[in-house]
Amino acid sequence: MAGPGFRGHPAGPLLLLLLLPPALTEGPLVFVAVAIRHGDRAPLASYPTDPHKEVASTLWPRGLGQLTEEGVRQQLELGRFLRSRYEDFLSPEYRREEVYIRSTDFDRTLESAQANLAGLFPEAAPGRSEATWRPIPVHTVPVTEDKVRGLDWPGGGRTRRAQRGRRAEAGGASGRGQRGWPDDFLTRLENFTGLPLVGEPLRKAWKVLDTLICQQAHGLSLPSWASPDVLQTLAQISALDIGAHVGPPQAAEKAQLSGGILLDAILANFSRVQRLGLPLKMVMYSAHDSTLLALQGALGLYDGHTPPYAACLGFEFRRRLGDTDRDNADGHRPGNVTVSLFYRNDSAGLPLTLRLPGCPAPCPLSRFRQLTAPARPPAHGIPCHGSHEPATPA
Repeated sequence: MAGPGFRGHPAGPLLLLLLLPPALTEGPLVFVAVAIRHGDRAPLASYPTDPHKEVASTLWPRGLGQLTEEGVRQQLELGRFLRSRYEDFLSPEYRREEVYIRSTDFDRTLESAQANLAGLFPEAAPGRSEATWRPIPVHTVPVTEDKVRGLDWPGGGRTRRAQRGRRAEAGGASGRGQRGWPDDFLTRLENFTGLPLVGEPLRKAWKVLDTLICQQAHGLSLPSWASPDVLQTLAQISALDIGAHVGPPQAAEKAQLSGGILLDAILANFSRVQRLGLPLKMVMYSAHDSTLLALQGALGLYDGHTPPYAACLGFEFRRRLGDTDRDNADGHRPGNVTVSLFYRNDSAGLPLTLRLPGCPAPCPLSRFRQLTAPARPPAHGIPCHGSHEPATPA
């Protein structure tokens, strides 16, 4: 994410800065939720003419789609960043009543969570003496039951209504000549790769890009046809595919089927913690680029860039200074709690402070709920999808 020039929120047009109320003073931290992308991985797939296909088992000894040593290092570093950021908030050692970790049911996200926790709680990291080392539990659910995973990629098993709508939007953009790439590009790419691509979901072309980028990042030579122009065109195709999932038209309806579910779970967790006086301080979601993209879409903060490996989108809930009363039964009281957003997409720099369109940073929780309500599932649930994701710690 290059900067704060974000798209408008599905709830309505972006309000002018001059109309925003003054920023509130941040108080003590009371709850944190972070959604992270897994670390560096091997390509998800190969293609028939891939020059490295025959040696894939040597290049990727753990298999396609699996976390690499670099991915483990990235997550260790992210865990250390979180330890530094929350040094005075979290206990130095893992306490199950304080921290809950949820992962999607993929090896790379489960392992990323474990590597991250080794950085967040170094006293519990593997390598300690057997007398002091304790594994930290990471919770998951089967892929077919996971409502917070992220975007509904073709074949992802979500609602048929969502799949039909997004295919129509992507196809419609192609038919209107808004693609930005030559008409014969996919035909030529078919000849280069040996994959059927014309008339197929754009996600298949993205997988070619993913393979090439992974190979390039690990110092492998690319085929002669994979020029910078081809890579750029594949990136444009990927952006169109993502835009069909998180952008207009019907952005709020799409969010209700994807990122709004996780956003709703985050707010529900905070409400439950406050209502019951629970000691839970942090919930971590170890997931995918599609998860963070879906969250960005639900927040109106998608800027056209795919989250890099080990990216982290954080929600920090703070009680306003001078206010010590507990929230009401709904988990909030106007002006009592604020929500701050940060995005770490570059380990070399400071995380970006994000602002929800239409609200200052930090944003009063009541206003945050109001602005994100259209993007979150209604209380009665969504047809063909079911009700809300249950509060994670339940």
